[in-house]
Amino acid sequence: MLKLSSIKHLVVGALSVSILFANLAEGAHASETSDSSKNWQDAARLQHWDQCGADYTPPSWCESLPKEIKVGDSFSSHRDNIASGKRAEAERMLKAAIILENKIGAAKNIKEGRLYKQDLNSLTKQAESGDKEAMELLAWMYVQGMMPKSTSDLAPNEAAYIWYGRAYLSGATEAKENMDKIWPTLNVTQQRRILKLFK
Repeated sequence: MLKLSSIKHLVVGALSVSILFANLAEGAHASETSDSSKNWQDAARLQHWDQCGADYTPPSWCESLPKEIKVGDSFSSHRDNIASGKRAEAERMLKAAIILENKIGAAKNIKEGRLYKQDLNSLTKQAESGDKEAMELLAWMYVQGMMPKSTSDLAPNEAAYIWYGRAYLSGATEAKENMDKIWPTLNVTQQRRILKLFK
């Protein structure tokens, strides 16, 4: 049976070992985060500096800021990466807005019964690049008989089924209902051609 004094020694020993490990872990953690905390300090300093330069009535503590601020290379490159990422995102959003504007304009004209060559070209380009809504709109135009006559050997209902099928495969699940309506109107040759196309 253990005596009370020996239990005390065990507890004290266990506590001292755990404190030792905690100190070691804290030292390792501090060295890992020193770069990160330096970047945070640089970011905070720059933010204060920008605020003092931008405000019409800067806070009183602005006078204590240095005239020049030097930041580490890692922070500068990190800031440059963020800036280039924001520029790239802005360019992507602008392209998406232009595409959406063209698509909305084309859809509005088509629903009003007007088909302009630039709308058809824009819609076809969007459909061929994988835009499921443009694919569905093209298919609907074939069903409505709005597409101009071409030398293609595809009948309008066959072309409509193909575009609805592509839209369905791109994620437009509601296109399946239209495909089911068109399928019985196709002759055997057209059905075989389509089956071969979608294999």
